Amino acid sequence: MELVKIPSGKNKLAAAIHRSTQVTDKLAILCPGYLDSKDYNGLLYLANDLAAKGYTVVRFDPTGTWESEGSISDYTTTQYLNDIRSVKNYMLANGTYNFLLAGGHSMGGRMSLLYAESDPDISKVLAIMSSNKKTLRNNRAVEVNNRDIPGNPTQNKQYSVPLSFFEDSSKYDTLDKIKGLHIPILLIAGEKDTICPPETIQKIFDEANEPKKFILVRGVGHDYRRNLDEVKKVNQIILDAIA
Repeated sequence: MELVKIPSGKNKLAAAIHRSTQVTDKLAILCPGYLDSKDYNGLLYLANDLAAKGYTVVRFDPTGTWESEGSISDYTTTQYLNDIRSVKNYMLANGTYNFLLAGGHSMGGRMSLLYAESDPDISKVLAIMSSNKKTLRNNRAVEVNNRDIPGNPTQNKQYSVPLSFFEDSSKYDTLDKIKGLHIPILLIAGEKDTICPPETIQKIFDEANEPKKFILVRGVGHDYRRNLDEVKKVNQIILDAIA
């Protein structure tokens, strides 16, 4: 695994690159969920599994979060989409790839769908338990969130997300944008997911063009990353579906 800093606007993104032992022209860009770390087990194990299957894989922390530069006020949907483009451009400047997979969990899956609609370089999209829009839970100007530290779940990192994040997010409608996608889409839903329930994923699937695939994972919830057996179960389903 190689740790790198990738320029994205005025800041640099912290990213981890997993290289396959095989000669490959396949690249996977993995995007974390809302305020999630690139180092959470869901993406970490998926990156390892995809690398074993012949992908070069890069996972990153979006601007203003975790190990990337910037403040939380820089963390917006617009900037996240710019971050994905910066990561893609960095990887293409340092390697030759003819197949590009954009994927992620929760908000990361949504970002992958939104981004792919605007970039013809993307060959396939993987959206794991993804939503349509991120909405404010109350009328406060700031939403306070705690995220557990990767590898140390007893400690938390706190983020105070400003109202501007939600105002920016409201500009992007996944159900509308997905109509412009004409590449393979794999949508993963968790049977026990109460944050992005299966019916939400079904609505995205219904609006998507062929080729598309919807898979419901039995007995798994939104935060499956906390259970390694569930991580392995979800990842095996993904690997079987994108092979």
